[in-house]
Amino acid sequence: MKNDNLFQGYPFPKTSEQEVLLTLLTQGHVSIFDFPYLSGFRTRVSQLQTVHGLELDRKLDTRCNKFGNTYSYAIHILPKEQKEKAEVLYLKLTSRNK
Repeated sequence: MKNDNLFQGYPFPKTSEQEVLLTLLTQGHVSIFDFPYLSGFRTRVSQLQTVHGLELDRKLDTRCNKFGNTYSYAIHILPKEQKEKAEVLYLKLTSRNK
């Protein structure tokens, strides 16, 4: 039994690029902490921006590791004016991989 509410009605992603894009659509933002298992996370975000022309905002945030050292990481935010473009792109990418 398939649960269509799991991805808010969007088709199931079949690539890591689609998975990052779907997370942007459903959460509105994405960071490396959403994908600790994906070694090419930054590449996927870069592809969405350079290859597909999706304009994302970026906010730098900091965390502290277990040794007390701080580090910075990027939170990529999908602006409201880009959401429709992202939806069209996601549906195009998922229909291509059927």
